[in-house]
Amino acid sequence: MTLRIKSYCGEEKMKIYHGMQAIVEEQFALDYNCQKNDFENKETLVTIAKKQLGQRRFEETENFFSILIYNGKLVITANEALESWCREILAKKMTAEWGFEAQTLIMINEKLREFGYQIDEAHVYFLPFALNAEKGRQVEIIPKEDIPSYENDKRIEEAFEYEACKDDEIGTVIRNESGEILAVAGASSNSDKMWEIGIDSFETGKGYASKVVSRLAFEVWKLGRVPYYGTALSHLASQNVALRSGFLPAFCELRTIKTNC
Repeated sequence: MTLRIKSYCGEEKMKIYHGMQAIVEEQFALDYNCQKNDFENKETLVTIAKKQLGQRRFEETENFFSILIYNGKLVITANEALESWCREILAKKMTAEWGFEAQTLIMINEKLREFGYQIDEAHVYFLPFALNAEKGRQVEIIPKEDIPSYENDKRIEEAFEYEACKDDEIGTVIRNESGEILAVAGASSNSDKMWEIGIDSFETGKGYASKVVSRLAFEVWKLGRVPYYGTALSHLASQNVALRSGFLPAFCELRTIKTNC
């Protein structure tokens, strides 16, 4: 589905943002083996991890344990081996507001190691509130078929992933007069509903990063997908790029990976 959109303001922004939230909640219901209406309340929810068609795809194919914090609600999904611990201990100690405090993460990681897993990432994610193509007039669109030509540029580490589990679908780039890349962003389809944005910027303090991200979000939504932007909790520069690009913090997520030993 292709959407016809323009730059929005006021009530139109809220309508689009709420529409994105509805799609995101549908995605979370698949990812966390729950129902969409579970997000209508703020009660902590523990579910059994289960593979389902339409889930977001990640490099670690088995979802042994993950946590979602969204709109004041804490959702924990885990392998059956962890279910009783999650219900009887973790869910009683952890809250949505303070879920990623150091002592809680240490406790979780220690438990995961008993099963050969560890925390891989605990990130904050943003959704666009202001879709505005005007900021992106200098920006060039990179169609999917042209993305592989950027693989030899080893400076590009975040915009494109070139991974089997998810496709790089579309990108945006700003160049200088000599054709050198100043900033590049890409969106990868780790699900059919949500495309994740990555960004590499080689000039700081000039607004190039926010321009490519803002324009990319606009283009992704035009294609009928929800653009979202994730970064580390401590990566303030990246979070500022999201905010300047018209995004708002929307959810936090913790994912795990098998240990090497």
